[in-house]
Amino acid sequence: MATEIIIQPGNSIQNAVNDSSPGDVITVKPGTYTGNINVTKNNIIIRSESGNPDNTVLKAGKSTANVLILRGDNIKVTGFKTIGATGSGYSGIALSSCSNCTIENNKLLNNSRGISLSSSTKNKISKNTATNNKEYGIVLGVSTKNTISGNTANNNARAIYFGSSDDNILSGNIAQYSSVLGFYICPKSDRNRIYDNYFNENNISIKNGIGNAYNNTRKIAGTNIAGGPYIGGNFWAKPDGTGFSQTTVDGDGDGISDSAYNNITGSVYSDYMPLAALKQKPVVSFSSNVTSGNAPLGVLFTDTSTGTPTSWSWSFGDGTNSTQRNPVHTYSTAGNYTVTLTATNAQGTGTVTKAEYIKVGATSLPVANFWGSPVSGNAPLNVTFKDNSTGSPAAWNWSFGDGTYSTVQSPKHTYSAAGNYTVKLTVSNIAGSNTKTKASYIKVQGTASQTPVAAFTASPTSGNIPLSVSFTDTSTGTPTSWSWSFGDGTYSTDRNPAHTYSTQGNYTVALTVSNAAGSNTVTKTGHISVGTTLSKPVVSFWGSQTSGTAPLTITFTDASTNTPTAWNWNFGDGTYSTLQKPKHTYLTAGNYTVTLNASNAAGTGTKTRANYIKVTGTSPQIPTAAFSASPTSGNTPLSVTFTDSSTGSPIVWSWNFGDGTTSATQNPVHTYSTAGNYTVTLTVTNTAGNNTVTKSNYIKATANSTTNATIPVVSFWGSRTSGTAPLTITFTDASTNTPTAWNWSFGDGTYSTLQKPKHTYLKAGTYSVTLKASNAAGTGTKTRANYIKMV
Repeated sequence: MATEIIIQPGNSIQNAVNDSSPGDVITVKPGTYTGNINVTKNNIIIRSESGNPDNTVLKAGKSTANVLILRGDNIKVTGFKTIGATGSGYSGIALSSCSNCTIENNKLLNNSRGISLSSSTKNKISKNTATNNKEYGIVLGVSTKNTISGNTANNNARAIYFGSSDDNILSGNIAQYSSVLGFYICPKSDRNRIYDNYFNENNISIKNGIGNAYNNTRKIAGTNIAGGPYIGGNFWAKPDGTGFSQTTVDGDGDGISDSAYNNITGSVYSDYMPLAALKQKPVVSFSSNVTSGNAPLGVLFTDTSTGTPTSWSWSFGDGTNSTQRNPVHTYSTAGNYTVTLTATNAQGTGTVTKAEYIKVGATSLPVANFWGSPVSGNAPLNVTFKDNSTGSPAAWNWSFGDGTYSTVQSPKHTYSAAGNYTVKLTVSNIAGSNTKTKASYIKVQGTASQTPVAAFTASPTSGNIPLSVSFTDTSTGTPTSWSWSFGDGTYSTDRNPAHTYSTQGNYTVALTVSNAAGSNTVTKTGHISVGTTLSKPVVSFWGSQTSGTAPLTITFTDASTNTPTAWNWNFGDGTYSTLQKPKHTYLTAGNYTVTLNASNAAGTGTKTRANYIKVTGTSPQIPTAAFSASPTSGNTPLSVTFTDSSTGSPIVWSWNFGDGTTSATQNPVHTYSTAGNYTVTLTVTNTAGNNTVTKSNYIKATANSTTNATIPVVSFWGSRTSGTAPLTITFTDASTNTPTAWNWSFGDGTYSTLQKPKHTYLKAGTYSVTLKASNAAGTGTKTRANYIKMV
């Protein structure tokens, strides 16, 4: 009974051959197998599982032996690439005294000989490719009645060679670019039939064997290699492949020349029915705008095939395909991807595969960072926050410290009340999230007439009796007195009291703060939970919505009981949060399972809602290109940061900076080295199409009177240098050599990047002021020690 023997990488093909019986099939998994294989069995099949020679490679263990030699009958070998038999006279596949064997769909590369037949008969050699073999592509020695058809022999020393071999058929083959000769029949070879081949060679030799026929004696219906309706002789191309090698006329348009071809070296015979008017199947090639980058990586593929294909089939290597001519594809996962393009016209199909052509790296976790300006001032204080995170975040979540939030990348926010505010930014992408917190970053002063705003925190807010709780005043507006009610009949006028609850119950806490302008009260109902025995949380939660179109922002609300004190959310897309009531943005379509772990001193409870959030994609729309740049003018060398602000979710960017350079980065930095006015163009693309925006003479780079800019010589002064706190001072830059950026340090832990900032000193002390001013040539520094004196 026939058996299929499976060979895995690392297994021995020779052992499988030795163990096989007639009728068995040896199936080889993709991989590279090193050794020299000797097949002496009859009636077996040796095949690659994939059918793709490029991923199933047989490599010679010894270069002075055949990679694969057959010494039996009725053997079929298909789907392999054989390499490494470089010793003189050795082959990728050799047949010795074989009959009725089939060698099909193999690639023979970098051997001494590609396929060789010795003393063999009635074998079929078809659809193989022999390339870069240093002696022969296909060679027959003392072999008869074999059929050699549909093979391609490129860039070999000798493409096809018949030595002392009779009654063979050579049809439908391509022989080209040989360094010695393309086709040779030695004088002792008789009655071979040679037709329907494409010869593009410098040297075609058919010696004087008896009865070698290199054309049909009559027209036979069928599509020949030149695309005509009849199978005639052969197509005799010029060595450079540009056309027929002699003047030919095809008056009746049947694909066969009206005159014989006589220029066959060393032969008294002619091709009486040479093929004419070559029509080729496509020669396939392609390119892409990028070949590497981090996920998600948008790639624009461009077909560059010749031969006028009429249909295309792309395989992107990640399980997706396209039939567009020039598709755009996004790789979402890290890996090396093999891309294949198959192009077709009426004459046939061509394919090219580029192994591991696209290299996609893992998206790195973003690193959050930001700055605000100004960071101090009187209420109401308008602050512009600038995201300065790295690692390509895709979503932003700001907490301004006054109970308000934003998901804008670089938001503006107004602080209405006096106080010191801690600002927190959480950034995320598909790799995860990262948070940056700046404690007491924004300092807002009140006015004499401002009523304070009461606020407080407590820790812990739950536990068993006796429960000691620390209360912390976080009120704004400069209160001068405090009045606490702890909900159990006791009170305090301390600013930050500690209180112990002795009885089980839920307690409402109120804080009233006052100053000369008035008073304000905040009440937190049931804020303190005191039990006799604490139970772990029973977890529950809900989302503000459970479905929508990406990007979808959802607020999650904890509804757990038993007073959890810590929370851990898993949003199902690889991102997490420890907030009690987080906001999260889903960036891509999919069904997401959400899990909340809530814990207290008694333990942890868990709730999972499977496929809770359903996010759909949007119908692709052509993006609208837009961008900004900073700076847009200055002295050379001028470094400019370009920022893409296009809408419509582009995935491919193409910049032209106007000075002959380009970029495919979303937000590139480019340096202009030569003075001039430069027109900048951005083209953005997604699966729906592309759009371009052009800004004429947008970048103005000027030359200094000298070859290079000069580092600024820094100087400055303040409108006052002494006074009573709080004191506001205006600082004026007096630097020379045209600085383009400024960085002030006021000596009290605050900074500014304005050219002429105002700053308020809040406390008595002596302060040193430093200014760093920079331009393209470098940075200069000036420090005035103990410059500001406050009493």
